[in-house]
Amino acid sequence: MADEKTFPFEILALQKLFLRDDVRFVIAPGQEGVFEILANHAPFVFALKPGPLRMRMPGGQDQYVAVGTGFLIVQKDRTTVLTRSAERPEEIDVERARRAKERAEQRLQQAKQDFDVARIQASLERALARLKVAEYASLAS
Repeated sequence: MADEKTFPFEILALQKLFLRDDVRFVIAPGQEGVFEILANHAPFVFALKPGPLRMRMPGGQDQYVAVGTGFLIVQKDRTTVLTRSAERPEEIDVERARRAKERAEQRLQQAKQDFDVARIQASLERALARLKVAEYASLAS
């Protein structure tokens, strides 16, 4: 629909431009829960956690990106994601993500003091984000 409002959106991953496009909305994984950004959103800063980020493009199709920790910054003239990592579905090695998920789950079950639980949990969240984005992309095709 031509009258649907869009806004400039970009993803910067480790100081590299990963994506720049106009979008109709963004649904992102926040530390406080999933949130949606539409055109003309009030300026705000959201903390991100690893997960699938969904973008609705002007033509109506959805695109997904697996993002890591970071921030989503809404400004008057654009919305920007600053993240440690960003991966498109075609960049995700599903088998590797499954192995990482299983390894992290096993380590969490052991719960020994020699493991850094926060680091293991972060690894598990990244693996789950990759698997979700790969699944969403396969359903869309």
